[in-house]
Amino acid sequence: MDQVIELRMDATGGGLLPSSGRASASSMVVSAPRQSQTAQNMQLINNEERSRWLSATLNKERDLKERKILAARWLVRFQEEETTIFEAGIREARELYESQLVEQRVTETRQREGAEDLVQNEDRKTDLVKLVTKMAALKIRLRVQDEARDKEVQFREKVKLRREAHNTRVAALEKRQKREREELSATQERIARNAKAIQALQVRFMDEMEKRRCLREFEIESQQLRMRQQKEAEQLREFQLLRIRHIAEFVQAELANMTEMEELTAEQRAKEADLEAEHDVQLLADNEKLERQQARLKALQLKEEQKVSRNVLKQVQKRQSRLLDKQQRQGARVRERMMRSQNQNVLGGSAGTDAIEGSSEHDTSEGGESSSQFTASVMDPSETGGMTEDEADATTRAATDANAAAEAEGQRQNTATNDAAKELTEALEKGRIRVEQQRKHQVGLVDELRRYHAEVRAQKAREHRRKLAELTKDQEDETRAVKTEQASEMTELLETIGHQDLIAAQATSFDKQMDTVVSNRLLGNMLPAHVAEELKAGRTPAPSSFDNVALFFTDIYGFKELANRSQPRQIVALLNRMYVAFDDVIAGFPDLYKVETVMDSYMVCAGLSQGPVQKTLEDRQRDAATAAKCALQLLEAARGIYVGDQEVDAINLRIGIQCGPVLAGVIGTKMPHFCLFSDTVNVASRMCSTSLPLKLQVSEAMAGYLDPSRFLVEERGTISVKGKGEMKTFFVSEREE
Repeated sequence: MDQVIELRMDATGGGLLPSSGRASASSMVVSAPRQSQTAQNMQLINNEERSRWLSATLNKERDLKERKILAARWLVRFQEEETTIFEAGIREARELYESQLVEQRVTETRQREGAEDLVQNEDRKTDLVKLVTKMAALKIRLRVQDEARDKEVQFREKVKLRREAHNTRVAALEKRQKREREELSATQERIARNAKAIQALQVRFMDEMEKRRCLREFEIESQQLRMRQQKEAEQLREFQLLRIRHIAEFVQAELANMTEMEELTAEQRAKEADLEAEHDVQLLADNEKLERQQARLKALQLKEEQKVSRNVLKQVQKRQSRLLDKQQRQGARVRERMMRSQNQNVLGGSAGTDAIEGSSEHDTSEGGESSSQFTASVMDPSETGGMTEDEADATTRAATDANAAAEAEGQRQNTATNDAAKELTEALEKGRIRVEQQRKHQVGLVDELRRYHAEVRAQKAREHRRKLAELTKDQEDETRAVKTEQASEMTELLETIGHQDLIAAQATSFDKQMDTVVSNRLLGNMLPAHVAEELKAGRTPAPSSFDNVALFFTDIYGFKELANRSQPRQIVALLNRMYVAFDDVIAGFPDLYKVETVMDSYMVCAGLSQGPVQKTLEDRQRDAATAAKCALQLLEAARGIYVGDQEVDAINLRIGIQCGPVLAGVIGTKMPHFCLFSDTVNVASRMCSTSLPLKLQVSEAMAGYLDPSRFLVEERGTISVKGKGEMKTFFVSEREE
């Protein structure tokens, strides 16, 4: 028995309602053949069967129509649902697109803000560098001003101390001069008292007339004596004032030179500071330029990174859009398959398929793309499965392509970043090299300027020394002129006041006394003390032998060439200055004896004052130390001798010392001369002639007697000595304490 069920849509179209009321009379007809009927009833049965078949056919046709209508309704509802879903997908896609646009705008805004921040930071950095440059220049200027102010204060304090020292020296000099005047006055008063006492003794036993005459003469002599003493006091005061004026002029010249040198030094320091400040500003400007270049490179790098970031963002957004579209399409196909699987049994096989197909053909123009897709999926399930596999392959390929594109984009980004970083590093390195070269060049300029300033100061110092030498010479000339004038005035005074006999007698007595003093002094200078005493006693000194003495020679290196190209007065003046200076040094050593002077040669011996006695090691060391110390002082004195009027810049003195035994004796009667004879004299002469300028050379024997704690003995080496062969010699200098 077949059962026909009518499916109707509910009033809302949301469900299906089964209808079974027509199964009995109007909507359902059941007929069954009966085998037991007879042929008579066959016709009736055929008619009834035809009626039933017709009724069943009509019912089937009606059911088919109803199923088609139901399928069309379902399709309409499905299309409406798909339309709603499609609209939701469109809204979702629009929201995704809007969110992507917002994200792009946010990214662009963030990148623009980053670029603006970079520009702003660079501007601030530039302003800060400019401010630092100004502050550095101001700091250098302030430092220079502070140093100049401190130097000025120190210079003023130094000048003040120098003036105070000068005032103290002048005060002490005035006190000493006052004592000299007081001593002169006391001497003059004593002379006057002695003269009065002598006069009183002379007139004691005279008669009255003779006494009066003598008293008048004595009164005249007293007046003359007072006049002479007054003149001496005036001349002494004049000489003292002249000396004070010379000292003041010398100090004034020194202070003027100090002021000039201080001003010159301050000006030079200011120039050096300005140059250094200019160089610092230039270096800062170069660094600023380098930083601007670095900022531009950073900006380009940031721009490239932002471009890459935007491209990456767009790629991601495209992938998101494709993924959303893919998800929507897959969702539509899944819903189609679910609808088919849920409603296939209800619609029933081919009838349902035909109904859906008919509805699809009827609604093709109305359903659009979604209905056609649905019809295709319903008509060919196997095709649906094939599309899923193709989509999986496409998805795999798309993912692979996306990964490859992302990897390529990442590699390109890394390459661009590395290239930008490399370019930035190379540019910075070149800039640093350029700045370092500029700095070295600037340091060289500053050093060259300082050397030039040092040369200028040295030239000023030499000019000042020349001026001081000229001032000293002028003062000496003025002093000699004043002394000459005073002597002339005194002579004129003596000639004016008369009584030349008394003056002559006094002069004769004084000259005799002076002759005796001068004779003794000359004798002491010409002969050793023990020989001079023998001659004063009227005895002829016998020749003697000394077991050890220390003697040295001095000479001027290149004296013959100097004498050939100099004037006679220049040579005489030079030798006179040198011998006067040497005699002053020798005067400080009582145990030394000046043997002789021949042209520029000066011979001095130590160890003759005690006579021919046996000497101990201590005596020999003392004689050697005395000779070495005196020789070193002679070298120092030679450096200070004025040579401004000579053809040389300095006296190149050479000294050689040797110790050993000598023979000594007095030769001559009218002009007795004390001579030394031995090989020691020859070796000492060779030590002098083979020495170097401004050097003291000694033999090995002499070096053994010198105390290393007092003298610095440096080995020169072996030299060839005429008549002696090879000898080891040494240079001696005074050890600094």
